[in-house]
Amino acid sequence: MPIQVMLPPEYDESLRTQVKDILDKAVKEVRQKTGIDSPWLSSKQSASKWLGVGVETLNTLVLQGMPEHEKGGKYFYNKAEMTEFLKDN
Repeated sequence: MPIQVMLPPEYDESLRTQVKDILDKAVKEVRQKTGIDSPWLSSKQSASKWLGVGVETLNTLVLQGMPEHEKGGKYFYNKAEMTEFLKDN
């Protein structure tokens, strides 16, 4: 038989608010650390994963004109540019 704890309404709301604040902060930190909200992908692997294709297919798409940015030997891909390219091709 499960144990049930009953809190007065003022404590119940306070606890809900605290839990929500902690979860919001944790989600925000994870989103920042992973770059999930970034418009840029910083490797061929991350771009191919985002597109759901292999790296060879990504390379083929680049040869067909999909935008790819290179700086210092590192490749970057803009999510909006890739999406637009795929819509148009």
